[in-house]
Amino acid sequence: MPQKRAIDVAWRDALRNVQPDGVAWIREESLDTALVSEYRDALRSLGIQVMLETEFTGGEALKTWNLLPPLLAMFQSSGLTRRSVVITTGGGALSDFVGFAASIWKRGMQVAHIPTTTLAAVDAAWGGKTGVNWGEIKNQVGSFHPPVFVHLDSRWMKTLPQREFQAGLAEAAKHAMIDPQVNLSPTPSFADLIQGLDSSVNAWNVWLSESAAVKTHIVAQDPHEEGMRIVLNLGHTVGHALESACLSTSTPILHGEAVALGLAFAMWEAEHTALHDEPLSKDAKQEADACRVWLNEHIPTPLSTLPEAEVLWPFMVQDKKNFGDEVRDVAWRGTGHLVWPVSWKKATFEATWNGFVRFWNESPHLS
Repeated sequence: MPQKRAIDVAWRDALRNVQPDGVAWIREESLDTALVSEYRDALRSLGIQVMLETEFTGGEALKTWNLLPPLLAMFQSSGLTRRSVVITTGGGALSDFVGFAASIWKRGMQVAHIPTTTLAAVDAAWGGKTGVNWGEIKNQVGSFHPPVFVHLDSRWMKTLPQREFQAGLAEAAKHAMIDPQVNLSPTPSFADLIQGLDSSVNAWNVWLSESAAVKTHIVAQDPHEEGMRIVLNLGHTVGHALESACLSTSTPILHGEAVALGLAFAMWEAEHTALHDEPLSKDAKQEADACRVWLNEHIPTPLSTLPEAEVLWPFMVQDKKNFGDEVRDVAWRGTGHLVWPVSWKKATFEATWNGFVRFWNESPHLS
């Protein structure tokens, strides 16, 4: 089919341009077997030696320090060098974990990503951040290691559970809150993607790549997060705290679900000027209302009650963006209008979060 050929040529050309001395292909379990076979055949057609092919179970449980030595042992036994390239095919946890291993192997082996989730396609696969979790805190150990290429093929996503597919759209909502050029509507049909319609595959590829372009544009200007790249953390200071707080409970939430709540909180803060005293304009209030509607429609949350501020604060104190004892965040004041750096005080956060929880409990929300 023409769509398959176009996709096939695009990623093979990207790999050929890297000119590796060999390839390690590391992917998640339970991916579409027909696509796995198609990509394997494409690899073989290039004449590049596949030195390692293996599978891991995806998800946050993968991002643990004790799983690194076995992976590095695979790199060693397979003879991978700094000229080799490791290709990940999976979600953000896989690219974070394998990307970190690649960044420390031989002081930096090349990595490329083929994301299989919406979250990875618009966020995790891009930007070069890698990491593993430490002490129940997300991504406390990691590195900056940009991929040599990222290849989008939304056909990988048609087998995703709907909850996971929807959760990843939170990062696209974030990009729309950052860049006025991004339009959240119309969203392509997930139902059509499940059926494998070429038109839907193409529509999703375009939609996801346009969203990802917001991140790549910002990262190109600040690759090591020393300045403006902090705006990409919109919704994440609270989002990461929510995700960490729920990690060991009976109702863990997905990263995208936590970010969706973090974005909703960012809009609540904007309407109450807790982080910065600039009020929202009339247009920005309308943008916030529209974004809340979109989040409510696309990203439900499994939480019936939100954690208390006292539970979230210790996780926020551990956030990587912090400077000294300042809990840093990004204040949203309308699409494309963000104020940073701004900092939370414990008492201010608790009062603002408690107000948000009351609003969340009393109105239609992400459920």
